[in-house]
Amino acid sequence: MLASAGPVPAGPQWAFEFTWDGNPGHGRRGAGRVRLISGEDRDVISGYPELDVIRGRRGMLLDGKLVALDACGRPSLARLYRRMNVARPSEGLLRRVSVAFYVFDILRLDDRSTLQLTYRQRRTLLGDLGLAGGPVVLPPYFTEIDGQAVLDTAAEYGLHGVIAKRADSTYQPGRRSRSWVETALRHTQEVVVGGWTPGAGGFGSLLVGVPTERGLRYAGRVGTGFRRAARRALLKALAGVEQRTSPFVDEAPGPAGWVAPRLLGEVSYRQWTAEGRLGNPAWRGLRPGKHPAAVKAPVVLPGQHFLYNAVSAIAALVRTDPARAREMLIDFAHFLRSSQRGAGAGTTLADEVDTVERYLRLQQARFGERIQARIRVAPDVLPVALPSLAVQVLVENAVNGIEDAALGGTVTVLACAEGGDCVISVEDDGPGTSPARQWTSSTAGCGGRSATA
Repeated sequence: MLASAGPVPAGPQWAFEFTWDGNPGHGRRGAGRVRLISGEDRDVISGYPELDVIRGRRGMLLDGKLVALDACGRPSLARLYRRMNVARPSEGLLRRVSVAFYVFDILRLDDRSTLQLTYRQRRTLLGDLGLAGGPVVLPPYFTEIDGQAVLDTAAEYGLHGVIAKRADSTYQPGRRSRSWVETALRHTQEVVVGGWTPGAGGFGSLLVGVPTERGLRYAGRVGTGFRRAARRALLKALAGVEQRTSPFVDEAPGPAGWVAPRLLGEVSYRQWTAEGRLGNPAWRGLRPGKHPAAVKAPVVLPGQHFLYNAVSAIAALVRTDPARAREMLIDFAHFLRSSQRGAGAGTTLADEVDTVERYLRLQQARFGERIQARIRVAPDVLPVALPSLAVQVLVENAVNGIEDAALGGTVTVLACAEGGDCVISVEDDGPGTSPARQWTSSTAGCGGRSATA
């Protein structure tokens, strides 16, 4: 069943899922074995041996996608392509590029079709089968919540969008239905043109980058979005700034014609990849009158282990406590919005405390009573200005220390005025963060048991 494109619908009759880019397929279990059927109706399980573990002895037909995550925990088609059409992947390839089967629907159970069950009934049935685990993932779905909040969360994380599904809809194989509505996210980014590749109409694609302290960093190839008038204007502009060498400080694909980094343009795109490349960019036009040095790339945040764990905790509450799941999703969206300001941007202690409280509530949903929080901030220091994430970094390291404790612990955040200064203290009573965890911590900061700002 296929979704129609459109804006996010509103109303209690809709359920919402994140969009997970991948290769659609059906997982079939029966006769003692698992088959994985691709969109070309081929059994491709030999290419994904890690997926031959769908739990249970009952026969079933599942609708899902093969998904490979990048280093930031986001679906990456580029990584998935490295596994596609590899009939017998090596152990090294299996280690480098792991693939999961994201299950969205169930079409048959034993000898009974489930197509006429409602979406809500099918998702409940999926949850009751206990399939999730290892390389099999049941992504969360959200009901009785504003779809825009789900879309905002997808945007903050860098996902590609949201699919809204009517809770009472049946499954219609092969049909594109208005009962499912997909809302895709696209963003805009200013870029500096550094070269072009040959092609019809004078050039095939533009090679673009973003300025850094080291120079122009390659950000990707833009090959769509050129109208005839825009192509003529670009050809004229490119001819005026040609040079013999690449302006990029890192490697860019060739063969190419190079230009001096003086032309500023704008593209739309779906996401920044973990490698710092624009995903699915399209040209929007030249932007004269602005200096290329003013171009800034967004920060691609790491720390997606916390992200994945937070989403999983929210998903676990969707059925048992939907009101709390809704509150957590709002906390999640606000936390990501604050995080994407980037470390060092200006904020106030009041805003920083709000971010910390939301982060701790999300962690408590995962760890329960193992993590306790004590926050005491004097009202007179709430307006104090400080760098964004300055306190959050310390709190995250404190939580990391508590995670290593079997019995958990307490994070304490204190802030008060002393003389003319604001003293902020973050402490935990756990065993401290292990060296390995400090090395892989999602944000830089103190790795000890306590710190004072």
